[in-house]
Order: sequence, then C-alpha cells, then structure tokens
Amino acid sequence: MSFSNILIAVDGSKCSMNAVKRGIELAKDLSASVMLLSVVDMTTMIDNAAVGAIIDKDVEVVFEDEAEKLLEKTMKKYPYEKTKPITEEGIAQEAINSIAEKHKADLIIMGTHGRTGLKHLFMGSVAEHVIRHSKIPVMVITSTED
Repeated sequence: MSFSNILIAVDGSKCSMNAVKRGIELAKDLSASVMLLSVVDMTTMIDNAAVGAIIDKDVEVVFEDEAEKLLEKTMKKYPYEKTKPITEEGIAQEAINSIAEKHKADLIIMGTHGRTGLKHLFMGSVAEHVIRHSKIPVMVITSTED
C-alpha cells in the first residue's frame, strides 16, 4: 500500500506533536504530500463560553488565529516542502474525516490523545471516532518519544 497524500491532525498536545513528527518522517520517506490540519473545535469554544452565552465573533477569531499560529509553529519545527496548512472550523472528530475526504487524503495520522483531556481506556474520544468512521487508513501515534 502506498500513500501519496497524508493528513496529519494537530492540536498542540504532546501526542499530536509526536504524530506530526512521525507523519512528516513517513511523508519524506514516501515523497508524499502532507496536509497539517488544525480544527477550530466549536465544542471547545462552547466549553469556554459562559453557559447560555452566544459565541462572539471576536472569540471565534481568537481561536482561528491560535490554530493558524499553531500550524506556523509546527511547520517551522518540522519543515517539509510538501506541507500545506489547513485550518477548519467544526467539531474535531467530524472535521478530520470530512477534510480527509474533501482533499482526497489516503492516510490520516493523529495522536491517540489530544489536549481535551478526554481519555478512554486505550485512546481518546476524537481518535476513536475518526477510526470508527474513516473510509481510509488511520495511523494513531502515542505521546512517547524515542
């Protein structure tokens, strides 16, 4: 099986940064293109907003800027000329699969646990959802560094 268009989900957590590192290494070995995806997760914005409050457009812009800065920082840390940053608004587990399909990714790489702190017995809820609903292979990476 050969991969030519790899989507790597990044949220800034140690686990996702390890996924980026491993994903870029794999992409270089395969001469594959990489899409680095940072999702501006609406559930995070709702969790951070006061109960019953409407999410202010300014708050949304702050989250989008944060996601774009994360991608810039990540691309500087793991440079690879075939990397394209993508920022998407939505719910992370749904956005990852839809962006992979929209951009014709043939592999998704992501960390087992993200920054949400939600942990199931073996992996996080976002990773579990992506695996269950993906139409393409998904590689999950632990936070352990060599």
